[in-house]
Amino acid sequence: MKTFRNYALIIATGLLLASCASDSKDEPDSPSPSIDNRDKYVAHWLVTEHSAGPAGTTSYTVNITKSSSLSSDVLIANFYGMPSSSVRATVSNNSFTIPYQAVSGGFVVGGSGTLSSSTVINLSYTTAIGTDRDSCSATYAKQ
Repeated sequence: MKTFRNYALIIATGLLLASCASDSKDEPDSPSPSIDNRDKYVAHWLVTEHSAGPAGTTSYTVNITKSSSLSSDVLIANFYGMPSSSVRATVSNNSFTIPYQAVSGGFVVGGSGTLSSSTVINLSYTTAIGTDRDSCSATYAKQ
């Protein structure tokens, strides 16, 4: 009988200690998984661009990647349909800003965009080369 009581006491003590074990969700300082807002932008996108200039409506593809140097920025390759151009944009949740910047070919660009769904981005931007300016709106569809 004593042996049974000893085993019961050992088992009860083990269960008591196990129930008091630390659980990470009980720890207020435990890190939560980090979310990178840029992830939803990273993809190939089919662009339909509407230009106020002579180009009118054009279509092309861009590739959006994460910037390796700035944690809130993405790079848009082939921006404005120019294969040698890559534009930097700063992401904040479902919107982003394209700060005015010079790109290859002597162009200066700037504007903003919104991720309106998981597969659609709407943009408005201005391009300039010398005194020639072009106002554009574009819709990016995720491929």
